Amino acid sequence: MSLEQNLQQEQIDSLDLSDYVSVEIGTSVRRVVEQMRSENHNCALVTDRGVLTGIFTDHDILMKIADNPDTWGLPIDDFITPSPFTVNGKDSLETALTLRDERQFRNVPVLDDDGRVVGNLTHYALVKYLADRLPASA
Repeated sequence: MSLEQNLQQEQIDSLDLSDYVSVEIGTSVRRVVEQMRSENHNCALVTDRGVLTGIFTDHDILMKIADNPDTWGLPIDDFITPSPFTVNGKDSLETALTLRDERQFRNVPVLDDDGRVVGNLTHYALVKYLADRLPASA
């Protein structure tokens, strides 16, 4: 089977989607940043009882938090990107690659059919998938 056929048939949820932190709304900025740092992730998916409400990334830290220490005790809700673009885990990898190419997203939350978070689609996951399928050197 060709790589193109694989991309059309393989589902997003077959990738490693574990590159994120999940926090509940109302969590303090400090706690979210500490958790992102301790778990070495560049993204926090913010949920309300498991349902995605927003996304908070390392870019948000730089643009909204870093130069304003008064924000550290505030709820993360005030600094997220609400209702981010998402994909379903059953979508094809071709869909994922097209989305990332068109929108230039670094992090795309992956949801199940019930709207619950199952992971985060990153460029690392896609690159690993593609690299694992390259023919071995002779």
